[in-house]
Amino acid sequence: MSHQNYRQSEVFAITTITVSIGVIGIVIGLTIPMVALRLNLVGINESIIGLISAAPAIGMLIISPFARRIVQWIGKRFAMLLATIISAISLLPLMGSLPLELLFPLRLITGIASGVMICLGETWINELSPDNKRGRILAVYTTVFTISQLLGPSIIALYGVADKTPILISVFIHIISIVLFLMMDQKTGDKLPKDTQEPNFSIIHFVKVAPAICGGIVFFAFFDGTVLSMFPIYGLSVGHTEAIAAMMISAILAGDAIMQMPFGWLADHMNRTRLYRVCGVVTLLASLLLPIMMSHTFLIWPLLLVLGATAGAIYTIALVQIGQYFSGNDLMVANASAAMLWGIGNLAGPLLAGAMSEISSSSLPFLLVAMTGLFLVSTMERWNQGVKTLNNSPS
Repeated sequence: MSHQNYRQSEVFAITTITVSIGVIGIVIGLTIPMVALRLNLVGINESIIGLISAAPAIGMLIISPFARRIVQWIGKRFAMLLATIISAISLLPLMGSLPLELLFPLRLITGIASGVMICLGETWINELSPDNKRGRILAVYTTVFTISQLLGPSIIALYGVADKTPILISVFIHIISIVLFLMMDQKTGDKLPKDTQEPNFSIIHFVKVAPAICGGIVFFAFFDGTVLSMFPIYGLSVGHTEAIAAMMISAILAGDAIMQMPFGWLADHMNRTRLYRVCGVVTLLASLLLPIMMSHTFLIWPLLLVLGATAGAIYTIALVQIGQYFSGNDLMVANASAAMLWGIGNLAGPLLAGAMSEISSSSLPFLLVAMTGLFLVSTMERWNQGVKTLNNSPS
């Protein structure tokens, strides 16, 4: 294969998009707990920590409705390239100390850049994936996302929250992604024609027609934001050291990373709705056991692995089902809706967990139980008849 043909291949495009989600994973997994721990060490209260931690999610929420217009104006490749550059620049001030009034808008800008990359990346990778391989391709995508998030707390544990090296590592990974986007020459799905028809449905209609998909995305975004921002504080409150609290996040993310390929294979070979619900039930049980096991030196680690594995699988299967039921213009709206829902869940998680932590230091597991229960309610058959009529794909 020639150099030019390689740049135009679907494999190279999928690889480039997957690397871009790795960048987002590093941004989220490294900077959210690092900023939270820095603020906690200087005595900032949990509500303020929760608000600052939620700023990237607010940024994602702000930009998501404009995703389709951005693609019409400049195309997915250039938009994702520009967002990656902005994301890298927005991290550089974290190498020093910042006043709270500057920290929030800076984290907001990071979230806006991340929102563009997530929304457009998930749309594009679904467009480039055949249905019989979609589960495995998206499992690789979400696994890279999770491994990148996993590296963040591990780097914090290695260098400490005050060191500049973690930010330099994050910026370097951005540069790799920028080079790949400059090399990529994929025309399929890159741009929407200027005169393209309006989509057949709206974001509100997406929530009505596919509540189980929406429930899964909101749940995992809530889970992700809460675990990354407030789990270190929860770990410290029950007597663990800063390093152990950070490694507990790594254990949750490791379970997610290790098991997404098996879950992706299952999503290609069995009833996706049934698999979706099984993951919800196991996540619920793991969340219920969390406060009991936190003080057990050995039993807590396998429980955290299971919790991460099944919670992460819920998100993978939700993405697979978006590609299964939606296509073309509707796929863009569905992914913009998913990005908005991610922002809502990721915003609600740190804010609720921060507020509840001031009432009780052990409230985090109960929030996870409540959210998992709501997710399981959203998967009930009675609410999901509409999505089955979109096409004849098996559920």
